[in-house]
This record gives sequence, C-alpha cells and structure tokens, in this order.
Amino acid sequence: MAYFEWDQSYSVGVKLIDGQHKKLFGLISDLYVALDKNAGEKTAPIENIILDLAAYVDFHFSTEEKYFKEFGFEKKESHTEEHHFYERKIAEFKDKYKEKGDEVGEEMMAFLKDWISGHIKIKDKEYTKCFNENGLI
Repeated sequence: MAYFEWDQSYSVGVKLIDGQHKKLFGLISDLYVALDKNAGEKTAPIENIILDLAAYVDFHFSTEEKYFKEFGFEKKESHTEEHHFYERKIAEFKDKYKEKGDEVGEEMMAFLKDWISGHIKIKDKEYTKCFNENGLI
C-alpha cells in the first residue's frame, strides 16, 4: 500500500518533471513500507532506499536546475536553496538512521511527505509557465 500517491493535483504541466515526481512518490512509499513492521512485505534494506531516494532527488534537482539556468527562471536562486535544504535534511536523516535505526522513521516520513507535497504544489508550480513558454511541456 502506498504511503501517499501522486495525483493530478501535483502536476506541474511538464511530462518529464511529472514523471520524475511520480518516481519520488514511489521511493517514499517504498521507504514507508520498509519501515512498517506490520506490512509483512519484502523490501530492500531501509538504508538502501534512503540512498536511492537521495540519489534520485539529486538527479531530479539537477534536471530542474538545468532548465532554470537554460530558461532564465527568475526564482532559480530561492528554488535552488530549497533543494539544498532538502538535501541537507536527507543527509541528517541518513546519519540519524545509522545511529538510531527505525526510531527516526516516523519523523523522516512526516518530513518527506510534507516537504515533497508542499514543494511540488507551491514552489515547483511557479516554474510551469516559464518551462512551458520555452517549449518544455
């Protein structure tokens, strides 16, 4: 069962980015299932999922930031700083997980759900017009 799922309300109007966001939602749901001791589902080790999530987000942020630069997105600095904040938080959670194990799971999942949802629905939608006007649909 998915922790939370991508739906049309998360669309930024760019197929490439929407596809990447869907993948992120899937990774977060995988982490949720791995942390849920009652799920009974076989999953990858939690640390591997956290590493996959961090790597995929780096890839995704690089995609967005490439287009910020290419298209001259006016809010690229503040948006990129939000990406850096997220990267720092994931690094903190990775370290906390190594130290405390599943104990940090609930805090990590709450952060991921809130941040990803809020970031996509508010901040990412700010670049839709810019990206679309430059041919990225």
